[in-house]
Amino acid sequence: MARDGGSRLTAVCFLASYTWLSCSLQRHSLIDQPRLSSFLLLFISGIVAFIASLFSKWLPGADGRFDSDAVLKGMQSSLPHRPRRFYVPCIIFLIVFRLEIVHRVMRDFQCASEGVEAFLPVFLAAHEFFSHRAAQTVSDDPEEDMWGSPLEDFKNWLISSPITLLFSTVLFSYGVFMVGDFHSRSTYFCSTLVNQSSFTVLMQWVGVFTDAVIMIMLWRVLSWARTTRSRLRTLGGVLVLASTGVSFLWMATRVSRHQEIIGHHPFRGIGSLYFFDVSSTALLVSTLIISTALWICDATVLEPTAIATFTSGLLGSIQSILLIGTYQQASSGQPLLVFAVISVGFVLFTYANDMRWIIFFKRVFLMLLLACLFVTSAIFAIARNKQWDRHPVDDLVYKSRVETDRWLRHATVSTTLKSAVTEYKDRHQGRDPPPHFDKWFEFAQQRKSVVIDQFDQIERDILPFWGMKQQKIQDGLEILRELPDIGIITIAEGKASHNEPLDPEQHVILDEAVSMISTFVEHLPAMSIAINLKERPRVLVPWDDIHRLIMAGSKSRFQFMPHRLRKRLEDEAKLGEDRSLDVSRAVLGSVAQPYVSPKKFRQLEALACPPGSAARGGVNWDVRDLCSSCVRPHSEGQFLQDWEMFLDPCHQPDIFNLHDLHTTPHLHDLHQDLLPLFSRSKTDSFNDILMPLIRPINNEPDEIEFHKKKDIVFWQGDARDSQVVTPQSLLGGHRHRLVHLANNASATDKVSMLLGVRANKKDKFQYEETRVKEANGPLPFEFSFTNAAPCEDASCRLLQQEFGFREPGRALDNRYVVLLDSGDGPPPELVATLRSNSVPVLASVFREWFTERLMPWVHFVPVDLRFHALHSTMAYFVGLQNRGPLNGRLVPTEGRHEDARWIAEQGRKWADKAVRREDMEVYLFRLLLEWGRVIDGDRDDLGFVL
Repeated sequence: MARDGGSRLTAVCFLASYTWLSCSLQRHSLIDQPRLSSFLLLFISGIVAFIASLFSKWLPGADGRFDSDAVLKGMQSSLPHRPRRFYVPCIIFLIVFRLEIVHRVMRDFQCASEGVEAFLPVFLAAHEFFSHRAAQTVSDDPEEDMWGSPLEDFKNWLISSPITLLFSTVLFSYGVFMVGDFHSRSTYFCSTLVNQSSFTVLMQWVGVFTDAVIMIMLWRVLSWARTTRSRLRTLGGVLVLASTGVSFLWMATRVSRHQEIIGHHPFRGIGSLYFFDVSSTALLVSTLIISTALWICDATVLEPTAIATFTSGLLGSIQSILLIGTYQQASSGQPLLVFAVISVGFVLFTYANDMRWIIFFKRVFLMLLLACLFVTSAIFAIARNKQWDRHPVDDLVYKSRVETDRWLRHATVSTTLKSAVTEYKDRHQGRDPPPHFDKWFEFAQQRKSVVIDQFDQIERDILPFWGMKQQKIQDGLEILRELPDIGIITIAEGKASHNEPLDPEQHVILDEAVSMISTFVEHLPAMSIAINLKERPRVLVPWDDIHRLIMAGSKSRFQFMPHRLRKRLEDEAKLGEDRSLDVSRAVLGSVAQPYVSPKKFRQLEALACPPGSAARGGVNWDVRDLCSSCVRPHSEGQFLQDWEMFLDPCHQPDIFNLHDLHTTPHLHDLHQDLLPLFSRSKTDSFNDILMPLIRPINNEPDEIEFHKKKDIVFWQGDARDSQVVTPQSLLGGHRHRLVHLANNASATDKVSMLLGVRANKKDKFQYEETRVKEANGPLPFEFSFTNAAPCEDASCRLLQQEFGFREPGRALDNRYVVLLDSGDGPPPELVATLRSNSVPVLASVFREWFTERLMPWVHFVPVDLRFHALHSTMAYFVGLQNRGPLNGRLVPTEGRHEDARWIAEQGRKWADKAVRREDMEVYLFRLLLEWGRVIDGDRDDLGFVL
């Protein structure tokens, strides 16, 4: 590569834009509209290329090889073959074809092979090998002696031989390819029934070959352009014409596809976010394309491609080295070996391609840098502590016990009415308790409630309504009255009644709710409440609207602030209130979506997250790989640590691909305005008000003691619960992934397990990578679907073909009961399992009224919904000793049966204390007292005062 400043600047621009794009495209809103995004990126890049041509005098190559005919004649020997006339239209067609390949591979990305793109330099090197066109550079060395030794002649031949160029390219490309093996895979699986994995991999290879053809043909076309201006204009024309071809495909797709949402309403916020991403990404893409075009004209098409591939591999291998000893990188030798292969291969490539400078580094400096990095990495790998004296779950159980004691003390501070009032005001920014708070306190003491002061869920649910005027809340109730599957409970004159729904199950739910309210109804003001009688929540309001309402409802929080700051915040709150009211007045009743596709539903959920959060930046499209950055905030290593944070989807956008709630259509009315709807459960994205509702389920008492139960980890789901099975839910649904993991894992699927080892006559633990099929052997997993009746619909038949059905079993006969959400709500057996002698193993994204009362590792065993730690977690309790070999050796890990028995006992005792019917009544009494004040016209003056 030439060492002039302009060429170096071009290379720096290329490498910076390439690296930035590689790091930023994992989560991007552009992925949701692939063809439209491709059209806009190509079109904008073409326009930028045309604009850049106007400033060609300041760009590299303006005074280059084609400024005069004499230079042209003198340099033809170093030029590629002259392009043919059909090259430009062929390039345009191949660009469109390549983008369609990308679109096809993205649809089945879980079946794609990682790292195939690393072999792009190999195709380009093969082209140079077969065309016998070695890189032409001007030597900076003094004139050499013509009578060199045979050894030197052989050395010079070996370095300049096209065979060496091809071999070195293959060597470092293979090293980069091997980096992909270090990435942990997601449990989102590739089905042999509905996917064509071989075809997907074939499309990847066709795509890489197409990339090589495009680059070679574009190199020939641009290299024979006379000036930098003509090169950029030719490039701009190619990009604009290619964008035209993509636009035709996009419009054809839009015409042929049915409207996804009936009564479609443009969702607030999506357009601005999308076009911001398009604009910023287009600048990066145009920088990458222009810098690549200028670079390949100054050097060869192979050089920038090789440097980009080497950079990706180098960064990936260093990242793997830094993870040595964790569940993401169990082996210490493999990352070092791959780092060495990439480094040696690329250094050899620089000699074979006669690259004395790599961007702005001299070759010798790069060699020293790589050597230092390798030595440092080796020392780090040796010094890194890869073994633990204590199992991480030991620490998690201990910390959770301490945190549980602290929470309980905080929840039961008040022993008298006076102290309860004081505590209420301290926790609610000076606000007085609601009227009849004394009656509630007396009621709670009579019911022997262990929770007196800790009702944070009620505060979070009701606070946004303090920012709405009472009339708007009433208008929302009137809208809800007209909707199906909505129960209305009316409280008037000291009595409670409901609207008598026709569905027997819904009738039972409302009867039980009225029965609970009747125990304290004489202390409630007149009101009507709307209850969601379906499992799935329905109120999903954008974060911006909720934030404005909360600000409007939190004015009392500003009373101790400086006057100027308080006035500014109050003005903002007032403005937010006005805006929310305007929105409600304009669109109440018109933004309810009777059908929302999974794709649109995920977009709406992203809007419910605060700006700057990971989910707001775009849905994670990489369903193939485990999103470690999504797992890290709520985990300690591989194990789930912070349950409250895990329930928040905003830092983990990959969860939108891994649960039936997100991967199936929303078949009920979904509202984007804040409506006063009470629901049994919700996720953190929704704004329904949580309310205790008794499920019409017959729960038999568990009389089998823990030590007499089967030592089995059990889950069984009814196929009838899967009303709609989409391709996304079949492959990414939480229940389907669990059954696939235990029963249908492929021979190549791997999992990282924390296994016991004997070191220095002590028991220690270390992570080891194990094949999933082998890991399933010692662990007593029994995960299956059951179906009481023959399949009558396509969804049921698809589940039967993919997973098969088994005879129904009784979950509580087993020591460990895995509790998974249904497609619409939390596990219906959760409370029954808590009251049993079995260990609840909970993987859920839903909240219920009692969720804040349950503590992980004390009342239940938490499992991340990705199931990447399921084997390690259950191996801790079940044990692996005398259960067969793993990784070719016997594992001396004893089961912690006493810990499991203790968790089952704690869960049962706590459920009998804090999740009783009496606790539901106490919670509901306080909830309705708070709600009665919020909907009162004089709510700012209402309160209980001693």
